[in-house]
Amino acid sequence: MRDCLRGAYEMHVHTSPDVTARKCGDLELARRFRGAGLAGALIKCHYADTAARAALLNEQFAQLHFAGGVTLNNSVGGLNPEAVAASGKMGGRIVWFPTMDSRSYQEFRKQNGTSGVDSSGCIDVLDGRGNLIPEALAVLETAKRYKMLVGTGHVSAAEGLALVRAGAKVGCQVILTHADNPADVYTTDQQREAAALGAIVEHCYFTTYYKRTPIETIAAQIWAVGVERVILSTDFGQPQSPYSDEGLSQYADLLAAQGFSNAELGMMFRDTPARLLGFER
Repeated sequence: MRDCLRGAYEMHVHTSPDVTARKCGDLELARRFRGAGLAGALIKCHYADTAARAALLNEQFAQLHFAGGVTLNNSVGGLNPEAVAASGKMGGRIVWFPTMDSRSYQEFRKQNGTSGVDSSGCIDVLDGRGNLIPEALAVLETAKRYKMLVGTGHVSAAEGLALVRAGAKVGCQVILTHADNPADVYTTDQQREAAALGAIVEHCYFTTYYKRTPIETIAAQIWAVGVERVILSTDFGQPQSPYSDEGLSQYADLLAAQGFSNAELGMMFRDTPARLLGFER
């Protein structure tokens, strides 16, 4: 494993228990990270809060740091500030805006031929005039109160940028969730705009591993935005995907071949994630 990954954090990984099959559980992830020399992870679930799970891992693996949070899909009441507050009180470090129940995401699935798509329960972030709805603003205010990060989830780029602009006014740290993913892709100019407003741009190995976004495209977007405004993760957890630690290593190798130095990779894999999660040493 490259030196840039010693003490690195995985900022986007799905583990079990979950409502869908996952590559491994929380405990196996922690054991693998300990053996690989990684520092910890931000655990994500589309349908349930992971703050308590992270707290239990931290009790069992004192040398590692885990964090969790809540995703605002219908299972927690959608854009529900009370769910955000509850997560924050349990130590949740992030709130993700809707993912699987985002209207934009469901429309993307429908356009790409996914069967059984039902848009009746989809969650909107903007009103008919393109403004953030009051519930979205209340979520941002609650996230600010509990010092939680804000992930854009699977909302569209237009919705995500609206969250970035509002978040900048409120004082929230917003992360563009897998900004290169075709389901919610942000153009390079949109990524630059978000970064200029203080947002962090996330790139996940998932899109490159599954041949949806070439590594050359990822590299060009990182160079355009600046390594200091980027974090790198995997978005793994699918049974057919590599383990998260394997994915991080593969991603680092591919980006090194694109010309990124160990120091630059260390910033995106380790330093900025540690700062965002409050785990700076």
